[in-house]
Amino acid sequence: MAAAPFTGPARSGPLADEDETRVASARITATRLGTALVRDPLDRTVHEQMRQFLDNDSEPALQSWEALKARTPEQLKSRIAELLTAQAQRSVS
Repeated sequence: MAAAPFTGPARSGPLADEDETRVASARITATRLGTALVRDPLDRTVHEQMRQFLDNDSEPALQSWEALKARTPEQLKSRIAELLTAQAQRSVS
């Protein structure tokens, strides 16, 4: 589930860093699994997927979430500026 870190505006790689990517992916997976459990709470496949997620992906995602929450306001502002600049440069190239 790890993604390449931000590769800079001149490249076409992902803009999100590894922690950002891991958290986003985990949120999507957890939401999908939660929805599936609501729709069919006794679906064995959903239970197996949930176990797989909890056993393999949830702890790294929680650690990444803690790392993101630990960023200072200055780091967050800098990161936003970096992402906006990279996105703008991509849109003109």
